[in-house]
Amino acid sequence: PSPRVVVDLNENKVEFNIPREASAGYVNNQREQYEFRFNGIITPEAKQDEVFERVARNVVMGAMEGFNGTIFAYGQTGSGKTFTITGGPERYVDRGIIPRSISAIFSEISKRADYQYSVHISYLEIYNETGYDLLDPNREVKAMEDLPQVHVMEDDEHIIHYRNLSVHL
Repeated sequence: PSPRVVVDLNENKVEFNIPREASAGYVNNQREQYEFRFNGIITPEAKQDEVFERVARNVVMGAMEGFNGTIFAYGQTGSGKTFTITGGPERYVDRGIIPRSISAIFSEISKRADYQYSVHISYLEIYNETGYDLLDPNREVKAMEDLPQVHVMEDDEHIIHYRNLSVHL
């Protein structure tokens, strides 16, 4: 904990306090406080189930109602994106957003016997501004960089298409 960074979970805000530099002189317009507000803040102690409930459940349920939804993990290397999205391999409780989302989708489908669904799955990773198909059926390669690159394109009707991204039923 640092007095320079204040996290207020009740107000969903993070505040950065930067002391004024004395070397800048008496007239110094340096900004000392920055405040950022969020829809929610999840602490590092949060478990995978809490992350799913707070971040993904509404997106998944919206998709079941026909709305497009995206869950996007962004951050520096080593910050926990892969663990959050895919989970840990040792314990079932450590499943990430993707396996929990798939479970929620099929659980919801089983409750809706009066509907007919077709589920299609793709898994795109963007790494260093390059897209990779992580469900590539020919994935016998050792390194991600050896996978075919996925290209994002927009047509004349402003519809987005993905070249080299596999779709699985």
